Amino acid sequence: MIAALTEREVEMLQAAQTLRDGIDSGELHLIPQQPDETDDTGSTGVEGRLLRRWALFRERDPKLRRLKIQKVQRSGRPLQCEVCSFNFADTYGSLGEDYIEVHHVTPLHISGTRETKLDDLACLCANCHRMCHRSRSGESWRTPEALRAMIRRSTPDTPHAASASAS
Repeated sequence: MIAALTEREVEMLQAAQTLRDGIDSGELHLIPQQPDETDDTGSTGVEGRLLRRWALFRERDPKLRRLKIQKVQRSGRPLQCEVCSFNFADTYGSLGEDYIEVHHVTPLHISGTRETKLDDLACLCANCHRMCHRSRSGESWRTPEALRAMIRRSTPDTPHAASASAS
């Protein structure tokens, strides 16, 4: 381990700076691929090793997810994605009953430490949840409302866009 640090000092310093930037911004950036991670053709990679991780993460209260789902169910509305209207139970039957992901409308790295209310949370399918969190150069996160607007702009004549605009 020490040999890797001293033999590849420039790469290690770059990796350390990337981690610092990721921690400071609340988002970790991709670390450049290491030369020994793929074979010569790039078609395989080493996986399955047990690794130890040390990480900072934002505290979340697990009961808020349950309470958000209960609030939606008590309102009589279907438990479905607030962006695209995907309903796990409609697709997966009993396996999907009572399942949805719950997303912070304003990311915790923006809001900081605060008391979260149920109205600060949105019910999302896994795909929309990932797209809200997906970062690209010059962008970071997007709200469910912004994602709905993206769907409408990118697919104006599809049933999916119609359901996104009805949400």
